[in-house]
Amino acid sequence: MKHLSLLLTTLLCATMATAQGPDRAKAFTRLAPAQADAHGIISERPDGTSRYYTRTGGSTYAPLYFQKVTQDGIMSEVVFSADGTKAYFKNIISHAATDTWVEGNVDGNTISVPLGQMVYWWDSDNYGMRLARVDVKGSIENYTVTSTGSVTFEIGDNGVLSLLGTSGEPDVNIFNGLGLVYTNEYEGKWSYYLDYATVMTPKEVEAVVPPADLEVETYSLLSESDGHIVNVGFDGADVYIQGISRNNVPEAWMKGTITGNKIVFPLQFAGAIQSYLLYFCGTDARIETDEDGYQTWKYYWSDGSITFDFDQRTRSFSSTQTLWVNNSDTGLGRGEAFRSPLFRPYKEVAATPATPSVVAFIDTYFERAGFNIVMFNVPLSDVDGNFIDPDLLSYQIYVDDDEPYPLYADEYPTLNEDMEEIPFRFNDGNRYILEGAYAIYLFQSGFDRIGVQSIYRGGGEERRSDISYYSLTAVNGLPADVPATAMRFDLSGRRVSARHKGVTISRMSDGSIRKHILH
Repeated sequence: MKHLSLLLTTLLCATMATAQGPDRAKAFTRLAPAQADAHGIISERPDGTSRYYTRTGGSTYAPLYFQKVTQDGIMSEVVFSADGTKAYFKNIISHAATDTWVEGNVDGNTISVPLGQMVYWWDSDNYGMRLARVDVKGSIENYTVTSTGSVTFEIGDNGVLSLLGTSGEPDVNIFNGLGLVYTNEYEGKWSYYLDYATVMTPKEVEAVVPPADLEVETYSLLSESDGHIVNVGFDGADVYIQGISRNNVPEAWMKGTITGNKIVFPLQFAGAIQSYLLYFCGTDARIETDEDGYQTWKYYWSDGSITFDFDQRTRSFSSTQTLWVNNSDTGLGRGEAFRSPLFRPYKEVAATPATPSVVAFIDTYFERAGFNIVMFNVPLSDVDGNFIDPDLLSYQIYVDDDEPYPLYADEYPTLNEDMEEIPFRFNDGNRYILEGAYAIYLFQSGFDRIGVQSIYRGGGEERRSDISYYSLTAVNGLPADVPATAMRFDLSGRRVSARHKGVTISRMSDGSIRKHILH
């Protein structure tokens, strides 16, 4: 049975649940307008006045297993028609980011939302999900569904919307709420998505709009974790930046003010994506060491602003803080992070890329997983330390000989042909090839060494770095029989403690590499 899960990095994905029924693991595709019309699904924003709301209340869903959570921090968008008779709710169920709308009828201080409205459709499998009232009676498998009639939102003081007649007792699995159920072959089966006691409070936000005559320049944004091209414009003491967020709100602008040799960007609205409002903000950051000697980054929220040192001669600016595209305006939540960001004027020129390296090789064949994982560090800079455009950068893998190691199409389902050269930004849906040369799954083993080379095609030329090799028979150049302190790293390459939750990679004292998962 397919499931929807809102994640800020991948945003819309499908995951597995424990109940029997249709395959919840299969991914879905975004709806085309023709599909929306055919199944009665509203996929385009209706005409009218749009308002954002923050949500509170209870909720359930099942990304991997049944969970009872809250709606806190999740956003809703509601469009009111010009004649005041209709209200359209986007993503009406808090944790199901379908990016579709349902219609409600406004009558005085109430909005009546008819049940049975379709919110999503899997065309390949010929079934979908619709809005329903779900009454759960002590067990997630003991429930009744009502798809006729309607639910009512009350319009209260200051425009607050409250879902009436719903309740939940999560400790004993008793819920009476607004949910989603499947259709056709799985008619009436609950998807485990349900909201109750929902309260939507209007949230006034305003995006930055630059002057119409603003002249922009091409800049590079380089941080410790990534980099890309942005637009920067100066209007007197005001500074405008567009394109900070590549993944979520690429068209959004951020505005700051120059005072002497500083530029201060206050916390500000960046845009809306699926079920979140996003903000540009800053935090302080520093590496802290725990009692075991392991280091990790810690972030500290103050007022959400970020300050840059401004070099008026080069018109470059940098900060020791971390720039965030964050899903909260009151504290650090989830989003895109740019530690120690540096903005500099950029002009594309021919350049030799800096030599990359292999960060880790995780041999999972001994676990009978059938693959290895290799992780790279491919710098976004040339040999002189200047930024290079990642969209013009690629890399090749080498093993024991000096011939490129291809990724074979019969091993990677999304490839139409063998791939010897991998674009820096390429990924296959984050299945086996991760963007930014972060990691690649290899389906062969038995290597003594593995190497990587960068290729840059800027300024109309192709230039290559040296090949950097990583020995699979020694650790850091040491023979396997030389004792070494075991170290743990997360999948970002940061050193962490043995208590770190999630996937960690350990370099053991015997020179081997091990993968651990701590829940």
